[in-house]
Amino acid sequence: SEIEAAKAECKKVLAAIALDYEMLPPIKEGLCGAPAPIRLKSVGNDPKVVIEPAATVTCALAVSLDIWLKERVQPEAHAAFGAKVTKLQNVSSYTCRNRNGGANTLLSEHALANALDISEFVLESGLRIAVLDSWPRLVSDEPPSPMPNPLRLAEVTAAIAPPLPEPKPLPPVSRKRLGGGKAPEVTKARAPAPPVPPPVAKPLPPKPLSERKAAFVRAVYDEACKSFGTVLGPDADEAHKSHFHLDMRSRRSGLRLCQ
Repeated sequence: SEIEAAKAECKKVLAAIALDYEMLPPIKEGLCGAPAPIRLKSVGNDPKVVIEPAATVTCALAVSLDIWLKERVQPEAHAAFGAKVTKLQNVSSYTCRNRNGGANTLLSEHALANALDISEFVLESGLRIAVLDSWPRLVSDEPPSPMPNPLRLAEVTAAIAPPLPEPKPLPPVSRKRLGGGKAPEVTKARAPAPPVPPPVAKPLPPKPLSERKAAFVRAVYDEACKSFGTVLGPDADEAHKSHFHLDMRSRRSGLRLCQ
């Protein structure tokens, strides 16, 4: 009954979206498995986003992936690079294991076909954006420059710059009696100057490709937090430094986990 209910729900939620997939037999390996998994080959049709290699996931994850790509990833890619995403590099979907492959950790969402790991985005232009290479790093590899000594800086400035000359007194202002002398000449009013047109703003030069890649992966990561139950990226831990982990885990509190 669980299998039949899962298959019926799967067909219902997938009917309204464009996917290339096939239904798989139920998976049961101890605590691992899923009643109605699918092999997901591609998502969407304008353009079609190929999952390379095809991923074994639940239907609920496929729906969230479609929403994320359509509403978040594709607009970001088009704005940053003038091209859309046509391939996602899948590094892990269903696999019967614990979290991070540990022996004593909790069961992974991958063991329930409820997770997908993405390491790279490929655009229709051929541009490849790898999470490992493009993720913005907060700490620079270069050592910081030493702070200047303010006392030493004052000494050097005094030695280089000569003292300023004393200001000369202003000449006295002569005063005339009121009513004396010639009447002031009346000057004719000048015609107002023609208005100066506002300067034309020049388009800013495009940002370097590395900066656009970094901004793209950060933006789609942030947006994924609105579509999936858990999103883990390179800042989460060493196990996720090269990819995004996306899963559909539901929590009693209703909160999403983003790290």
